[in-house]
Amino acid sequence: MHTQHFNTAASESSKTWVNDKTQTADELVFVRVDTGKVFSQAIALEDGSIVSLFSFETLEELQVQYADMALMTESQADAMFCTRLFRPWEEISEARWLDQLCVLPPLGWCSTPAGETFKSSEMYSGKVTHIFAQIRGRYFECRDYAWKKHADLVLGAVLAMADNAH
Repeated sequence: MHTQHFNTAASESSKTWVNDKTQTADELVFVRVDTGKVFSQAIALEDGSIVSLFSFETLEELQVQYADMALMTESQADAMFCTRLFRPWEEISEARWLDQLCVLPPLGWCSTPAGETFKSSEMYSGKVTHIFAQIRGRYFECRDYAWKKHADLVLGAVLAMADNAH
């Protein structure tokens, strides 16, 4: 099936995108800021305007119906969504620590004189998971990016210890 110049614009729409060019507008997406969820990919039209692939509406047109609509890069949208999932360090029991260490194989389990950390191998959502730290006999949990390094995790848990001391 040959679909190289396929135009998905509705027949009543005068809006058409640029053929034979990248059809996404620099990987821009329309995002509902209140929820952090992507509404639609963005595409560039022949006239230079950027519209929603879903509805062929501009940002201004979409904001009439959705006041919280924004246009941003995919990486900005991903970061906005993920940061809504983060939870700060909080002290937990040793039983919770041991349960989470044994329930699934841990990710990035690391022990140094500064402390011990591991991440749940089950992602909470996307790139975000539960992270655990043991510092000087105290146990902590947070929710953050799974790619965070041991040294940064230890520092975060130590700062949480300092905050809890006050």
